[in-house]
Amino acid sequence: MDMSARERSLSRSTLTCLLQGISGMVTTVELQNEGTVLGRIEHVDGFMNITMSNVCFTDPSGDRNYLDHFFVKGKNVRYVQIPDKVDISKTITREVQHHGKRL
Repeated sequence: MDMSARERSLSRSTLTCLLQGISGMVTTVELQNEGTVLGRIEHVDGFMNITMSNVCFTDPSGDRNYLDHFFVKGKNVRYVQIPDKVDISKTITREVQHHGKRL
């Protein structure tokens, strides 16, 4: 999916590029409202909006819902758990270079 110039700029200058680099991996996204989303990251745009699949959504009261797809607006993300197998600096470097910025 093509990104706008503004999205590319945001992606290169924030940690959004790290999230884009873990697309395809299973992880947990913690939300501002104390909920959590466990699932596979399918897509992250330059505004940190995250599309996930095969999701277990746990609401703030602890109730769980299983969903095929889930969308998290970037402003609702509190924290993303980066899988242990990810080399963070290599992932950021790869993504920044992929989006056209030289290091």
